[in-house]
Amino acid sequence: MAAAWNLWPAVDLMIGIGTRLEIPFMRWGSMMRCERSIAGRRLIRIDIDPAEMDRLDTDGPLAGDAAVTVGALLSALDAAGHPPQGDRAAIADAKAKAARDIRSVQPQMAYLDVIRDVLPRDGFLVEELSQMGFTSNFGYPVYEPRTYVSCGYQGTLGFGFPTALGVKVAHPDKPVVSITGDGGFLFAMPELATAVQYGIDLVTIVFDNGCYGNVRRDQETRFAGHVIGADLVNPDFVKLAESFGIRAWRVDTPDGLRPALEAALALGAPALIQVQVPRGTEVSPWSFIHPAS
Repeated sequence: MAAAWNLWPAVDLMIGIGTRLEIPFMRWGSMMRCERSIAGRRLIRIDIDPAEMDRLDTDGPLAGDAAVTVGALLSALDAAGHPPQGDRAAIADAKAKAARDIRSVQPQMAYLDVIRDVLPRDGFLVEELSQMGFTSNFGYPVYEPRTYVSCGYQGTLGFGFPTALGVKVAHPDKPVVSITGDGGFLFAMPELATAVQYGIDLVTIVFDNGCYGNVRRDQETRFAGHVIGADLVNPDFVKLAESFGIRAWRVDTPDGLRPALEAALALGAPALIQVQVPRGTEVSPWSFIHPAS
């Protein structure tokens, strides 16, 4: 999405395929505006559910299976004498600029670099509402379909760790890594017992900054520093995991994460890595999620 935002000013037509278009309609405008149209841009929607055509003002509603409909559209364009074209150089420039710009989101990007480097190409990453999870939305390269598992539009704090257990059960022969904040992990932390009982060899990385990081940042920047209900008193996550019989590591740098993650993935058993992050040190990822605001 960071690269696409760089191209957005030049867009005059959007084609949405099987998507409710949250990014251009909500995240690139006011979060709560919920517009039905965007001035200066026309919209074609391709969706198998005809009801979707009523949710936005659509210039070209095409109800049908995505593969069949897109194939028919391409054939029609060919027949009309409109071969595929586009400014590939502009797209490459936009991607290169985004890749440079998102490096500012630290230390999250450095940790994601390590995870992407260590996790096999077809390994699964399950995010969580957290500073790492938000950054992974635009900063984590995904190489295989459906190997990045997200709560999507629902914004469900606490979904990540239990969801990752399910992903691992569904894909027992693939490595699965759960990235979660301390607050989100504590929602379903007792399921460590489930992981041990059923031998679910999930690797869970808990980024411990001692707070609900996004809530705390909003309180500091939008409410004159009136912090309430955002700070956490956490257990020692390493000792907690060990009390369940789970192997655990504690690290505080991306370089330290690499050997711990390699060892955890090779273990063949449930594993936990606690990443200690000083409170308030993460750069906000929100300028790449809501750039218009």
